[in-house]
Amino acid sequence: MKLTAENIKNHYLILIIKLSILSLFIFSLVRGKIKTSVYWNFVAETGSGFENYLNVLKETSFYRPAIILLIPFVGIFINKKIGWILIQSYFYFLISNLAFSAKFIDLTDNTLILINIVGFLLLLLIIVLMNKKKISNLIYGIGKTELISKNVIASVIGMSITIILALIKGNGI
Repeated sequence: MKLTAENIKNHYLILIIKLSILSLFIFSLVRGKIKTSVYWNFVAETGSGFENYLNVLKETSFYRPAIILLIPFVGIFINKKIGWILIQSYFYFLISNLAFSAKFIDLTDNTLILINIVGFLLLLLIIVLMNKKKISNLIYGIGKTELISKNVIASVIGMSITIILALIKGNGI
């Protein structure tokens, strides 16, 4: 997809989604680096710098969001079915992660409930937009008959990532 005024006008929805994924990826990398630097200043051990850095990466989860964001980040550069699945699986991951953590919401906190509902609806809107013919068929080549199977694959990938992260957090890794 060439970056011309005509293409931007016709494909602005997917460009907004791709740019938001790119900015989230960059933000999570910068945030991980800052948190690692702060952690490094307070807990730095003696020894080689590289060894200490690997220990920080092993003991903390500062770069975990960036690692998860690698999935849609790779997908934004592939304008084929696999790219669509990778991008879509990230949004299914966010929905399943939101639903998984919603179990622990205090039902008396209306603000938190409203934030979760708005987040859930926003993610559903993005998934619906990714399933529009303008994006799914014209950009990624996914026909109307294939959408259900590709959505199932993307949702299984997204929910699997949520389950794996829950297991990792539960085991204290």
